[in-house]
Amino acid sequence: MRDSRLPALNGLKAFEVAARHLSFKQAADELFITPAAVSHRIRALEDWLGVKLFNRLTRSLELTKEGEAYAALVQEGFAILTRASDELRRSSDAGELVISATMSFASNWLNTRLPGLQDAQNQGRHENFTVRIEGSDQPADLNRSNIDIAIRYGEGGYEDLHSEMLFPDLITPVCTPELAAKIPQPADIAKLPRIDYRWSGFGPRDPSWEKWFHAAGVETPGPETVPSFSDEHMALGQTLAGRGIGLLGIVAAAEPILQGKLVRPFPIALENRAYYFVCQSHSLRRRKVGIFRDWLKAEAARFDALLAEDPRLKFESIVRAEHLTEEP
Repeated sequence: MRDSRLPALNGLKAFEVAARHLSFKQAADELFITPAAVSHRIRALEDWLGVKLFNRLTRSLELTKEGEAYAALVQEGFAILTRASDELRRSSDAGELVISATMSFASNWLNTRLPGLQDAQNQGRHENFTVRIEGSDQPADLNRSNIDIAIRYGEGGYEDLHSEMLFPDLITPVCTPELAAKIPQPADIAKLPRIDYRWSGFGPRDPSWEKWFHAAGVETPGPETVPSFSDEHMALGQTLAGRGIGLLGIVAAAEPILQGKLVRPFPIALENRAYYFVCQSHSLRRRKVGIFRDWLKAEAARFDALLAEDPRLKFESIVRAEHLTEEP
């Protein structure tokens, strides 16, 4: 009994293209394969069908009667598939773009910049689609969720995913201007309450107050109860309220610093992990994913330039956190 499954799709496509051009060479050029490969695929299709599709003449190619009838149906089938795919991509590109990001990044960096993307859409520079942010410090599984893009805080190397580094995070003491006036030297930080942020997965390679004091070249203060938070946004809120000096990422603290609500008392930072744009490789073919990626990279480049040029944000000393021990 004849197998009821479809023949190999690469054979059907080779036949459809060769039937349009009546040439294996032109079909090969369109498909980016060799003429011999086109001939082999069509021969396999003919064997599967049990029907000859082409008369192979000395200098030309012609469809048989059966081949001509089959070509019309196959071309119609591919046209239907093309329309269905185009409609799905159009509806997908006009719909919702779901982005996963850490709570701190979403609240303190991304949200302040999203109005710029919306303005560009309103002015017709970008296609309209809605953005939904899902804040979570747990990495989203892009293979098993409806999330289109993730902004991950890590060290890169995301297996089976497309990733691009946006910028590294720089960890530094920040506080209100009133508290900054009380600490003319790094060692004076020990006189005031310190606020600590230790994220999910925090380990010995990550920044800490001990490492920052080491980088500043001062003796680590003795044991002291330091408020610790698992969410950077919470630690930032305590710092803004003037309850102590926070050891925070410049990505989270930049906006309050530029607004004059916080200052960096000392231009010394610990470099830690970095922020990455991450998505499934095939998602890059979707127009709205590409638009958001390009916009995000442009914003990241502007932020990078700001860190290098603005005296309120630039650093004189940056030390890789993992290169320091806990004790000076």
